[in-house]
Amino acid sequence: MVRAMVEASQDQEHGPGLSVKNVSKTFGGTRALSGVSLDLAAGEIHALVGQNGSGKSTLFKILAGYHEPDGGATLEVGGKLIPLPLHPGAVNGLGFRFVHQDLGIAGSLSILENVRVGHFATGYAGRIRWSQERALVAKLLRDFGVDMSPDTPCERLSQAEKAIVAIIRGLQSRPGERPTLLVLDEPTAYLPPPEIRRLFVAVRRLRETGVAIVFSTHRLDEVKELSDRVSVLRDGHLVGTYKTEETTESALIRAIIGKDLDSVYPNNARAARDKPVLEVRGLCGGPVADVSFTLHEGEVLGVTGLVGMGHDEIAYLAFGGQASSSGTIRIDGTVCRSLNPRTAIELGVGLVPANRQRDSGIQSATLKENVTIPVLGGYFRCGTLDHAGERRDVTALLDAVDVRPRGSQDRALATLSGGNQQKALLAKWLNVPGLRILILHEPTQGVDLGARKAIFELLRNAVDSGMAILLASAEYEDLAHLCDRVVVMRHGRPAAELSGADLTEERIVEHCYRSDVPQ
Repeated sequence: MVRAMVEASQDQEHGPGLSVKNVSKTFGGTRALSGVSLDLAAGEIHALVGQNGSGKSTLFKILAGYHEPDGGATLEVGGKLIPLPLHPGAVNGLGFRFVHQDLGIAGSLSILENVRVGHFATGYAGRIRWSQERALVAKLLRDFGVDMSPDTPCERLSQAEKAIVAIIRGLQSRPGERPTLLVLDEPTAYLPPPEIRRLFVAVRRLRETGVAIVFSTHRLDEVKELSDRVSVLRDGHLVGTYKTEETTESALIRAIIGKDLDSVYPNNARAARDKPVLEVRGLCGGPVADVSFTLHEGEVLGVTGLVGMGHDEIAYLAFGGQASSSGTIRIDGTVCRSLNPRTAIELGVGLVPANRQRDSGIQSATLKENVTIPVLGGYFRCGTLDHAGERRDVTALLDAVDVRPRGSQDRALATLSGGNQQKALLAKWLNVPGLRILILHEPTQGVDLGARKAIFELLRNAVDSGMAILLASAEYEDLAHLCDRVVVMRHGRPAAELSGADLTEERIVEHCYRSDVPQ
């Protein structure tokens, strides 16, 4: 079978290495997939795109044996019909490998244990050859440009580092074994540009062995750069499959959204305001060393840099979620030398962390419970919670920010797509009376085009009303379009501040990567 797939990689016209037909999946009364068919040629890189909730992850989980499809679905691998539903043993036997969007990294285990689980080389009496395993994982890390010990506990890793570990695990095979299919679900969502480049090199190298590769992404530039063909899902239906070189970004956007989409970014023209609301002086903590800046009313200030340069920590230091070692923070004139989240909220500061699952929302709680957490005390009347008033306000708020499906305030946060989760969590803070400053860390990470546009409009409306926004992100294009100023961090310190005509994606990238850029 592997030989046939390698031959097919040399001439894709010989037929698909893998074919799924008529795949449907229903959860309760919701149709997540409807009659989707997809062919993957051996040695092909195939992109799967669509908005959050379009069915991409559901299709991948059916291939992984995690979900059972509705009746009528078929799977063919190398010309052989495979019974459905799949089970984990069958998935491994078929040579299917997965890197899921949630990564599946066990924080209490080491990098070595996460990477090699199920693959350990054993010797006499079944004992694991730890020195051999350690050397192997160290080489895999070096090949990916990562300088870390294999014994490092994964709970100490950043999200980007965890993503690299998950990808390394997904790319490996047992001795004498060759994968036939690699599925990458949003593999670059947490990766900075250098790691994305390394991933692309590894994926292209794997394609040369005849492996069929399918990956989902919201970044259409990655689709154009990496894929041979691209398929579009919308509302659980396959809209179409196209040769990447023969399609355009605007055509893909039209297929994804179902209509022409005006500029994703709102009009950035607005009157400058000069009232300071957040003043940071000499701030130090973790990798951050001696950072000073001022955020004004009605302003969007971006902070960015490469991984490890300190911009990610700025958001949490400014909110008091991470302790600073020195420096002062002044919020609306109040000096806060030992800031903590409770004090920050009382002073009108909100924070939307990058990690929705762990830090930003309570996945098992309902949307209503998530949205009203910061203001729940305001719904008590004589010691009794005003449920009707709470429901009325949450319904109006979720409708105003276009959280879908409508009427979902009693659903668990975890059941919504990433973009709708993010809109709901933004609504949580926009519902707080007296909020003056909103701090955002990677607000569009893993969010589709339609949801990104909606989020940007929410932020623009908030700024127009006088709110100040501190935006920590590695999405350089977003920063260039949304911000009034951008501070670029290097080695824990501000290296450049860009504004006006200098505030472009290209200039941001230049200052992130070069140490000799003229100031």
